[in-house]
Amino acid sequence: MSSSEVPLRGEAVAYHQGWQAGLALGALAVAVTAFINLLSIEKSILAIALALIAIGGAGAGRARSRGRLALAIAAVHLVVVAGALVLFHDKLGRLVHLLQSLG
Repeated sequence: MSSSEVPLRGEAVAYHQGWQAGLALGALAVAVTAFINLLSIEKSILAIALALIAIGGAGAGRARSRGRLALAIAAVHLVVVAGALVLFHDKLGRLVHLLQSLG
């Protein structure tokens, strides 16, 4: 074993940690932007998928905490959307009917 292999291992670990931190940060950003458009369920699902990938191999640190935060925000968003659809399903049906009459 030469001494040049040791930094490569350290670089590989740093790359992996940076990759997971980037995924966690991306998941958090997508989860937060999902609230801009209330019916953007696909963004919350994407945020959940990215967060689960980021959390999968992350040790304790920012990547894990950001991933958990992204999971929480995305889950709350999905619950809010489901609640809004249940509470306002009659008004939503009327809106769809009015939009169809315009086209």
